Amino acid sequence: MKESIDNRKRGLPMFDWIRSRLAGGRSRSIQPEKGDSEEVRPWRLLQVESAIACNLRCVMCPWPDYARNAENRGLMSPEIWKALHPHLRRVRSVDFTGGGEPLLQPQLVQWVAEAHGAGCETGLLSNGFLLSETKSRELIRAGIDWICVSMDGADRQLYEKLRVGSDFDRVCHHVSSLARLRSGRTPKLMINFVMMKINVHQVEEIVRLAARMGVDQVNFKQCDVIRAERGKGLGLFAPKEDRAIRKLSHRLAAARRLAKKLGVHTTAIPFTPEEQPVCDQDPRDSMFVRYDGSAAPCINLAVGGPSTFLGQQVRFPQVHYGSVLQQNLQELWNTETCRFYRERFQSRVQALEGNILEGLIGQSSFDRLKFLQEAKKKMPAAPAGCEVCHYLYDL
Repeated sequence: MKESIDNRKRGLPMFDWIRSRLAGGRSRSIQPEKGDSEEVRPWRLLQVESAIACNLRCVMCPWPDYARNAENRGLMSPEIWKALHPHLRRVRSVDFTGGGEPLLQPQLVQWVAEAHGAGCETGLLSNGFLLSETKSRELIRAGIDWICVSMDGADRQLYEKLRVGSDFDRVCHHVSSLARLRSGRTPKLMINFVMMKINVHQVEEIVRLAARMGVDQVNFKQCDVIRAERGKGLGLFAPKEDRAIRKLSHRLAAARRLAKKLGVHTTAIPFTPEEQPVCDQDPRDSMFVRYDGSAAPCINLAVGGPSTFLGQQVRFPQVHYGSVLQQNLQELWNTETCRFYRERFQSRVQALEGNILEGLIGQSSFDRLKFLQEAKKKMPAAPAGCEVCHYLYDL
């Protein structure tokens, strides 16, 4: 789940902001248990696509064509989870989300419990339609740490126009029930709001709704994953800041100020690109396992296919390390392809660190920003596919 924050807008000093960007998505990882270390749990994140099947037909979803043609009805088989299970004590966090609806997976609660029992942080992103009170109780007992629900409208009419096949009142009831059933703030309860032209006027209303339902956090996201025509043209980002972008930024800033007053935390994706040394997925210490057992750097590369990047037609290559049914996780981690992605991103981070840290001392804010942009140009090229992925540009 991508939930990066534009730290510059939170007033961090330039040096601290740079260090936060070099850290990639690591701020979302749990702290190792007492006695654990990164050596004991070398994998920060294992993203397990428990299902690519989905019960809704959301207008912005890029994956319906893939789900229709998926084997085993788009559900991960128990054999695949069994192959992953022996490695869980080397994993810090397991996200059971992929391109579909995790709650369609019949074994989900058991898998969450097993990952929790192995000391992993666990969570999932759901459309909330199947998140009944019974299912919420089961997930809480299993030890789930966070649940995020996708809600892109703050009223029935708009929500059901975007989340085709869902029921606004039902989902609101499910979210409110989960907030009531949990113990304290566990599991952490979040809402993902994908900003588009049709719904961006409701950014303040979704904050108010979240506060009424007892939600901890609202993540304001871009429509950043595109396949062929699905999702195309729905994103609100642009290559450069203009009057329209500034207006959107002001509207979002007002919503985030309101959230602060109401005690709701927020995260937000920028409206203009800024290249990062590594994306939030950060393949240096994470792996994506597709519903069919194929291991990859991320979902975009696991699937591949035609896309659009900042208005340009592009195509993602399909990148697989192999299958967990044929090789164990450690063997896949040591394949040539996996090593290439890990080492290339590590070299990008090191190149940026080496070129900027000493050059920033004693310079003005303007000069530091200019120096940072020059340092980024000296990074090795991003791997194929990554160089045209919105995630690498913090969108």
